[in-house]
Amino acid sequence: MLTFTRPYNITMLPMKNTLKIFLAGFLFFSSIPALYGQFYQVYGYQTAEANEKELVYWTSFIPSSDHEYPFFGDTVGRQGLMAHSFEIEYGITNQLTVALYADFEQPKGSSLRWVRTKAVALYYSLFEKNLLPVDLALYAEYKLPRRGYKTSEEIEFKLIMEKDIKAHRIILNPTFEKKISGEDVSEGVEFIFNAAYMYTGSLTFQPRLEYYSKIGELYDPHSFGEQKNYIFPSFDLYFGKYGQFRWHAGVGFGLTDPADNIIIKSILSVGFN
Repeated sequence: MLTFTRPYNITMLPMKNTLKIFLAGFLFFSSIPALYGQFYQVYGYQTAEANEKELVYWTSFIPSSDHEYPFFGDTVGRQGLMAHSFEIEYGITNQLTVALYADFEQPKGSSLRWVRTKAVALYYSLFEKNLLPVDLALYAEYKLPRRGYKTSEEIEFKLIMEKDIKAHRIILNPTFEKKISGEDVSEGVEFIFNAAYMYTGSLTFQPRLEYYSKIGELYDPHSFGEQKNYIFPSFDLYFGKYGQFRWHAGVGFGLTDPADNIIIKSILSVGFN
């Protein structure tokens, strides 16, 4: 789910230059092939408002990778892999949001196929913003793979921790994943740690630096060199009269051997009542 923090007290934005940047970026990301089954995003504290709907289109691209993965019975390279995800989310209350995803993948030389459905049953912000020393939210997601793609259903839980210091924002996402069916159900709980720094001084353009680390099972974590670790310089661009459109994009660089070498991501969203 992509619920984003809107700039406050926003008025009519300088649309001409903003749209030029957006259209150039959109054409670039739409023209390249994207990512295997994972869409990299650090989740913030703020949820959608009550009765607010949001449509989100995610794409990712792996231009460089040394790895392979199973795809409907075949072993295919991750380099050149395209992935898309379509999401709709709905704010039940000002604190509780739910969402539904449909994920698609297209390895290089293969056709585009639907691979998974994901449901966010809980995205809940605790207390009002700035009431606690650190703003907290809870996130729970259920993943149902298409038959033939994977054999295991999964659940994912995140604790979202966010802190604003003037125009600087730090976000931490300790994440726990568990397979709940299939041949790998006996595997333990996997721990993932994601984090981001944002500069929020601008209403339209907010640069970010994100870090992603897939550490391994809680009882037997991998050494750093065996983990999948990435760093992503990225940004959020807001446009539209009230900032209801958002474009998030970035380039990720693998820091360890199990990671892909380069990942490019793009997330387009629009919110409406």
